[in-house]
Amino acid sequence: MKEIPRRQHSASVSTLGTLVRDATSYLEKHQRCGKHHVEHTGSNCYLLDFYSTLGEIEKGKKLIAYLFTLVTDTKAGKVFYPGHMNPMNMSQNVIDAGACVDSISRFLRLHQSAFTNEEHEEYTAGLRDVVESYLVNAAAEKSITNQRLWGLTGLASYAHYAGTHEYDDVVRASIEQAFSDMTVDGFFLYMPHAREHGNFEGYEGITTFYQSRCIAFIRYSLDATGIDATPFEERLLKSERALLAMYKADGTKDLRMECKRWYWQSPYEVASAGFDAYALAHSKEPTATVALHNLLFQTQRHFFDGYLHSHIGAPVNFQCAIFWTAHLAWMLRVGDIKSKLDSASSLEDFSFRFEGTEVFTDTNSSHRVLVNARWQKRNFSEGIYDNGLEGSVWWSFKCPALPPAFLFSIRETVNHTWYALRGGYIREAVLRMWCFVRECIVLLLPRYSVRTGKIIALRYSEGVVEVKVIPASKYGTLLNKKEVIKRI
Repeated sequence: MKEIPRRQHSASVSTLGTLVRDATSYLEKHQRCGKHHVEHTGSNCYLLDFYSTLGEIEKGKKLIAYLFTLVTDTKAGKVFYPGHMNPMNMSQNVIDAGACVDSISRFLRLHQSAFTNEEHEEYTAGLRDVVESYLVNAAAEKSITNQRLWGLTGLASYAHYAGTHEYDDVVRASIEQAFSDMTVDGFFLYMPHAREHGNFEGYEGITTFYQSRCIAFIRYSLDATGIDATPFEERLLKSERALLAMYKADGTKDLRMECKRWYWQSPYEVASAGFDAYALAHSKEPTATVALHNLLFQTQRHFFDGYLHSHIGAPVNFQCAIFWTAHLAWMLRVGDIKSKLDSASSLEDFSFRFEGTEVFTDTNSSHRVLVNARWQKRNFSEGIYDNGLEGSVWWSFKCPALPPAFLFSIRETVNHTWYALRGGYIREAVLRMWCFVRECIVLLLPRYSVRTGKIIALRYSEGVVEVKVIPASKYGTLLNKKEVIKRI
C-alpha cells in the first residue's frame, strides 16, 4: 500500500503521551461546549481515564467530587445532569449516567489507596443510588441498543468496584437483547423496531458510527463483571467481522453504511476511533490487527490542535470535538495501546472480503466494493439510500413520491442548522441549507438509478457476486417494471 506521511497537519501527534497530554488540556479548557453552550457531563467524565493515564490523581479526585454535585432527581431515578434534561447536551440520561458511573467506579477501583475509607463509603453510596434508582432499569429497558449498552457499562463497572454479582442477570439479558436485535450479518441497528417506538423507520438501519461502541460495551461489561463470555463469542465475532466490513483500506470508515446521515456532511469519519480501538484490540478476527494499526495511524493524522477531528476539512459535522476527543478514553483502556499507537507510522496492507446474506464488501488497497441489500425507508436525514452499486440511470415519466416523514426531515434540517448557527459554525449551517435546497430539487426528478435501487437478490457462486436490483429514485420510488442483473 502507498505510504501516507505520518503528519497530515503540522501539529499532528505521533506518540500516545503527546496525545493524552494535549487531549487532557483541551478537555479541561472546554468543559463548557462552545458549540452547544452546555457542559457535556457524559463526555467530560472521561477525563478520569486521562488523569489515570497521566497519574494526575488529585485532579481525578476533584472531578469526582464535582460530578457528584450534578446528580439530579428525575421521575425515572437519580441521573447526572444534564443528560436529556437540557436538549443542547445532545445526549440521553442513560448515556450520561452510564458514562459517569463507569468512569467514577473505574477510577475509584484503580486508585483505591488514594481515597479514605470514608470517601469510599460516601462515593459507593452515591453510585449505588444512581444504579439502583435508574441504571438497573435503563440498562435493561432502553430501546436504542448503543444507549442501553452504554448504561450497562456503568452498571458493570460499579459491580466490579463494589465486588457484587447481583446485576449479572441484567448484564446477560441486556446483551442477549442486543444480539437478538442484530442483523443476520452481525450489524447492530441504530434503533431496532423504530416504528413500534414511534420513530421513523430510517433510524432502523446499520450504522458505521455506533457499531464499534456496541461491541466495546458488550466486551467491557462482560470483563468487568467476570461473566463467562463463551456463550457470546460466536456472535461477538460476527459483529466484529461486520465492523471490519465498514472499513476502507486506509483505516477510515465508509459512511455509505450510516443510517443516521444527518450527523455527517463529510465523506468519511474517524470520530469513533476510541470505541473502534477497544473493539478491534479485543477481537479474535485476525484482520482486526491490521485494521487497528491503520485506525491508530488515522487517529494520529486527525489529532491536531489538541483534539480529535472527525475528518480533515471544514468542521461541518453535527457533534463537537469534545465528544470525539473524550471518547478516546476507550482507546486508553487497551492494555498495550502505547506501543501500538507509537508504532503506527504508516498504513499496512488491509484486505478483507465479507460475504453476508444482506451485505457484501471486498476491500483492499486498490479497490472497495460494497453491495448493501438492506432496503429501508429514507428521507433527507435518515436511512441509507446508496447500495454501493455502480451502473445505469433511467429517466421516466413516473414521478417520484415525496420522501417518507418529509415534514419531519424538514423540521430536523432547520433544527440542526439552528444548532450550527447558534454555535458559530457558519460553514456547517450554510452547507446544511444548501444540501437541503439541492435535495428538494433532486426529489422531484424522475431519475431512477441502480445505485439507489432495491436489491432483491444477492448470490455468491465460484467467486462471482450476482445481484438483482430494481432501479429506484433517491428516496425510494421503484421503477417496478425494470430489473437489472449485475455480476461483480
